[in-house]
Amino acid sequence: MTAATRCRLGICLSLACAALPIWFAPAQQKSAEAEKTQLYKGKVLPLADLLDKQGVKMDKEAAVQLMVLVGDDGQVHPLVKDDGARMFWKDAQLLNRPMRLTARPVGGTNFLQVFQVHSYRKGQLHEVYYWCDICIIKRFEKRDCECCGAPMEFREPPVQP
Repeated sequence: MTAATRCRLGICLSLACAALPIWFAPAQQKSAEAEKTQLYKGKVLPLADLLDKQGVKMDKEAAVQLMVLVGDDGQVHPLVKDDGARMFWKDAQLLNRPMRLTARPVGGTNFLQVFQVHSYRKGQLHEVYYWCDICIIKRFEKRDCECCGAPMEFREPPVQP
C-alpha cells in the first residue's frame, strides 16, 4: 500500500468516525422521546365546549382550533394538532368519550404531543384507526385512502391482552 493510499484511507476513516454521531443521533432522539411518554386518561373535547360550561364564549374562529384532554384527574391538557392527534379534529365521534392517550408533555407546558390513541368501551381498551379494505392500509385520521381514493372505514377493535 502506497503512502498516498494510506493517507486517503486515514482521511476516509476520520470522516466516517466524525459522522457517527450524526448517523446515530435520530435513533437516540427517538428513544429519548419514547422515554418521556406517559399514559393520560380522560375525554377529548373542543376547548370551546369546556369554556362554555364555565360561561366563557370563545371567538368562533378560535373555537375550532383547540382540542383539550380533560383528564380523569381534572387536569386540562391542550393537544398539539399533528399526525398523532389530528383524528380528534376530523372525527367528532371520538370526542367526549373515555380515551387513553400515549403522549408527552411539550416543554414546560401542559400541551401534549400524542403518539397513540386508545378508547375505552364498556371498560375495555380498544385500538382506534381507519382502514381501507381495498388497499389494506391503516391510517390514524379520517380521510379518503391515498391509494384508491375510497373513504376509509373507522375501526375500533378491542386490544388483546
